[in-house]
Amino acid sequence: MEQTEPVLPIEKVMSIQSAFFSSIRMEKRKRLGQFFTGEIVSNYMASLVNKPASQTVRILDAGAGTGILTASTALRCLSLGCKTVHAVLYELDSEAIPSLNKTLKVVEQTFNEKSGTFSFDIRCEDFVISRPDKNKNIQSFDISVINPPYFKYNVKDSTYAKAVADLYQGDPNIYASFMAVSIACTRANGQVVTITPRSFTNGLYFKKFRSYLLTKSALDLIHIFKRRDTLFKSGGSSVLQENIICRFIKGGNNGAVTVRSSDCEAEINTADEERYSLDLIVDPSNDQRIIRIPESACEASILRQAETLPTTFEAAGYFISTGRVVEHRTRRYITEETNTSNSVPLYRAHNVTPITAKWTGDHKKDLSFMLDDGHEKHTMKNGTFVLLKRLTSKDEKRRLVSAVYLKKAHDCKFIGFGNKTNYIGLIDGKLTKDEAYGLAMIFNSSFMDTYFRCISGNTQVNATEIRVMKFPTREQVKEIGKQQVIEISDIDLTVNRVLGVMNIIK
Repeated sequence: MEQTEPVLPIEKVMSIQSAFFSSIRMEKRKRLGQFFTGEIVSNYMASLVNKPASQTVRILDAGAGTGILTASTALRCLSLGCKTVHAVLYELDSEAIPSLNKTLKVVEQTFNEKSGTFSFDIRCEDFVISRPDKNKNIQSFDISVINPPYFKYNVKDSTYAKAVADLYQGDPNIYASFMAVSIACTRANGQVVTITPRSFTNGLYFKKFRSYLLTKSALDLIHIFKRRDTLFKSGGSSVLQENIICRFIKGGNNGAVTVRSSDCEAEINTADEERYSLDLIVDPSNDQRIIRIPESACEASILRQAETLPTTFEAAGYFISTGRVVEHRTRRYITEETNTSNSVPLYRAHNVTPITAKWTGDHKKDLSFMLDDGHEKHTMKNGTFVLLKRLTSKDEKRRLVSAVYLKKAHDCKFIGFGNKTNYIGLIDGKLTKDEAYGLAMIFNSSFMDTYFRCISGNTQVNATEIRVMKFPTREQVKEIGKQQVIEISDIDLTVNRVLGVMNIIK
């Protein structure tokens, strides 16, 4: 009789998760912000856990789902020789509790077979609202491995904002609150492993959260996925944000950070790995504490070179603002008629191409802005500016797309810039043609694009990041602008020569 291969514990756990996964509606998953972890990612996250010193290892799972992360982590501890493990799991969805209980029974049985002890406590509660770190009956944890939910909330009226106000303030995303409370629940030198969007690493919304996170813990490891479309795809859903896995050490003080990168989860265990100084990863030059993530040694080289630039964008004398025209709020001013006497061109994202801003009125997306009463709140006085796209498609080759808008392009007193674009000018003065071209060439250069990608994983180009970026002097900008070339290869040659940098990205 042919023998069958024994079913491994993690395979049993995956079967439990799959059965539950197929039973719930997509609308409910979106409402709860649920994205379940697959076997490869779960096992990898558990593999990042180092052996704790405690005799009884305590695991926290802040958004347990059906328990795959706890299962992987507990089995990892068992393989490291930790025979006694206790897990506390929080899961708000009561329908998931029976499946979660089944998963933990599988883990319990495996421990028993290895002469170990696994115990657990399931709490059907909202983890952030419950704040277990404030519960005197709950001990702190050695390990927290979490895949938190994802949804935004408003600081003015959200109970979540109030619940974490003693840790940090702001209204970023529920996943940040899960991370913050998990850190608070972890003992000194405890380990917190997370998989989340990259968005917390930069941006004004997450500034105070980053301050809390990097003050209370040391960022020890980052794993970045070069492709956005490979995680959490089961059941027809996908998270198209750039996701990262991080390991934090509570109260640690690391001087270096390990950065791993892989194209997708299938290659997660053969990722490229580099070790960088903390100052290269966490920007020490301002209070933003932006976390930069070079995906390769080549990108790290460009980041290091960018750090040698003599000033910052804002300190060099430039301003950047979001276009004033918010289309859904100004519909009464907007018209498809492009030749009316009482209207001006409205520059939208499609009008911004590398180096050249073009509005002819002939493109099917071209719109005009009527100069009716109150238009001054939304229009600009016509002048020479540099336009920078705010949004790019998810996997577009270039994150920074910049164009020169010349005052003489249109014979009008006012001009309209849509809020899908940023506009750039001098803080004190007006841009000349050469300086405008210099700025556009710098932003369109491969060097600056790669530098920006290290800073931001968002497809949105936020003014906050641009303002604090290291930048050439105005004299260098003007020297570059005198060339007024439009081909990317020529732009790269000019920018690299003037800045004295070597762009080694192929």
